[in-house]
Amino acid sequence: MSAAGLRPGWLMTGSATLGGTGDVDPILGLRALRYSAEGFPGQMPAIPGLRVQAVGILGAASSWHEPTGQYRFASLPPGPRRLVVTDPERRFLPAAVMVDIPSRLPQRPTGPAGPSQGSLPRLTLLLRPAPARAIPPGTTAVIGRLVDGRGRGIALGRLACETQVDGRAARVVTWTDTDGGFALLLHEPEGGGIVARRLDVHLPESRLAMALSADPLGALPAGLDTGEAPAQFQPWRVTPVAPDGQPAEIAAGMLPVRPGRTMRWDLVTA
Repeated sequence: MSAAGLRPGWLMTGSATLGGTGDVDPILGLRALRYSAEGFPGQMPAIPGLRVQAVGILGAASSWHEPTGQYRFASLPPGPRRLVVTDPERRFLPAAVMVDIPSRLPQRPTGPAGPSQGSLPRLTLLLRPAPARAIPPGTTAVIGRLVDGRGRGIALGRLACETQVDGRAARVVTWTDTDGGFALLLHEPEGGGIVARRLDVHLPESRLAMALSADPLGALPAGLDTGEAPAQFQPWRVTPVAPDGQPAEIAAGMLPVRPGRTMRWDLVTA
């Protein structure tokens, strides 16, 4: 048997597209866009320079396809697969997603029915800004750290802040990094002084928090791009604290925001 005949079935790739381009129909295509707000589409163009890994799959590598803005996998074994997306330039927070890869092999006439071979996954993932990234001048933003009473950073805290997008009420959700740092990029109309916006904070439950401290990427839950806080998170009360250590004079559950400017507030858990 030839060496090619010894290849596992999952290494079969899609057929070449028509038109003589030489492109191969990928097993999976993932497009990463900049997150804007809940219920709003991601901001174009697609984000290049990311690292997309299929966890635990040797020999599976993604490639950047500039015409479509997709990270493509030419080969993946069928079944549920976990993908982890990271940014070597630290512009965006990491994200994980689960996807079910259908078989590329022809089904046996007597075999059980499987996933349709014509429904290959095409994913869109919205990435949140990392705290270390530069914030453009004129952007309404709040940066800081989510910490406990001893000043220790809290990883993967969920921050949901009210704002306005295109003249209507909206909500921006972001997550803290491994040190508790965060960047909330809001859409407040310019002008005026400080305004108060509702802020809801959810912290990972103890079991998830311990797993994150040992392996931040390995324990990162998949599918955090949801409208509400996942089941592994619980609501928590925090107090905004200025860089000089003074608590904000504002009602509980609110966050001071200055439209068109970047403010710093550390969030201290009660």
